Amino acid sequence: MPADILHAGESAGTIDQTMPALEMRGIDKRFPGVVALDNVDLTLQPGKVHALMGENGAGKSTLIKIMAGVYGKDAGIIRIQGREVDIKSPRDSLKEGIKVVFQEIALISEFTVAENIFLEGYPTGKGGSIDWKKIRNDSAALFKRIGFNVDPAARTGSLPVSQQQMVEIARALAHEARVVVMDEPTSSLTPNEVSLLFTVIRRLTGLGIAVVYVSHKLDEVFEIADTVTVLRDGRHISTKPVGEHTNDTLIQDMTGRRIDNLFPRQRGPAGTKVALSVEGLSTAKKLKDVSFEARAGEVLGFFGLMGAGRTELAKAIVGYDPITRGTITIDGHRLAPHDTRTGVGLGIGLLTEDRKTEGLMGELPVYQNASLASLGSFARLGFVDKAKERKAVQEYVDRFRIKTPGLGQKIKNLSGGNQQKVLISRWLMRGLKVIVVDEPTRGIDVGAKSEIFALIDRLAGEGLAVVLMSSEMPELLGLADRIAVMCEGRLTATMSRDEATQEKILNAAIG
Repeated sequence: MPADILHAGESAGTIDQTMPALEMRGIDKRFPGVVALDNVDLTLQPGKVHALMGENGAGKSTLIKIMAGVYGKDAGIIRIQGREVDIKSPRDSLKEGIKVVFQEIALISEFTVAENIFLEGYPTGKGGSIDWKKIRNDSAALFKRIGFNVDPAARTGSLPVSQQQMVEIARALAHEARVVVMDEPTSSLTPNEVSLLFTVIRRLTGLGIAVVYVSHKLDEVFEIADTVTVLRDGRHISTKPVGEHTNDTLIQDMTGRRIDNLFPRQRGPAGTKVALSVEGLSTAKKLKDVSFEARAGEVLGFFGLMGAGRTELAKAIVGYDPITRGTITIDGHRLAPHDTRTGVGLGIGLLTEDRKTEGLMGELPVYQNASLASLGSFARLGFVDKAKERKAVQEYVDRFRIKTPGLGQKIKNLSGGNQQKVLISRWLMRGLKVIVVDEPTRGIDVGAKSEIFALIDRLAGEGLAVVLMSSEMPELLGLADRIAVMCEGRLTATMSRDEATQEKILNAAIG
């Protein structure tokens, strides 16, 4: 490693500030039956944050993977600081100074931080043995350079996501990165961790590094980005300084249409009937004496910082996680025994936070994913009536405007928003009184978010009690009738829609 890479405060040694850090011109990429990218251009300037935005399926991930050498381009040219390059593999990309920090962080959890940073090539001493002292010292110097303190000797798997991201960024500096790409970097971070990440991003741009920031969160883009490029359906739509955009213009570029109200509210006030009652709920590790009620026709929102206990509460009240104390009553009937079979039978369902691993069966078609909780209603003499099953699923596909080529399409091929609609259909086909939705818009683009919000409003309007767990305060303020706030496993406040403010919610969330 060159010595200059370790000196905090210096500009990046090999970056020419007068030339674009990266240029992509006329990039095409096709897969069987799909045009993923069609004549796309992208220019990154040294020392600037360039946001890359678009709905799911717009081509963002494909463009990033071409930068990273995961995919080869079908047409077009790539230049690094004016020099045309041919990136055929991840090794080529790293050699050219491009480092992609994917949403699924690619570190070896059993290795130390220092071992992960120099994974591609360990410094050696006399006799060719690995110089472990130099690895640790150089790692510490890299963290000092980005202004973030991580123990080089710590086992990487023991670190929170925010610190693992810093390890990836330190790896980028170790390879003299000219370009650092961050793919949805805040999806699992608390507000404080997001603030620290932005501080590190500004430190990187101060070193002359170009940062590509991929996110669905408009507020983050307006805070951190200098320039925004929007893709739609694999095509370049616009590139503008962030100051030339408003929320409305950015959404319109992304979706091709105006979204006048991101949080549509058409239902009337909730009734007085209690659909879900929770009293003194506790679990062995997280929840402590939680009590609340949710009424039919109401959206009851839950907010909390990471680790507050939202997901644990969601799983406990549907019978998924064991409880040590307390009672759960659904439409007047106690959840006993406390298990998911009983919960579903009483009319409560969970739309899980991690839909890929806990909700979807990716290789199965849309209709089988949708009917999974209701197979008994389609059975006759022990066999599933396929025609009846498909007819019922088609009704929900039409009702929720689920975009799919057909009921036989594998669900993994649908966009995130349409996957969520299928999962909601799964529970509604069962006939629910209460639906618990945990982070329903995580990883979903703004156009699909507005559809999910409208669907949640519609479900409450049809008389369901909706318990909405979210780390996004604007979602809760826009959708919920009441907002409950959690901190360290306890309920610290409950406030009405009219009295709730971001400041009051955050104060309650930090205890």
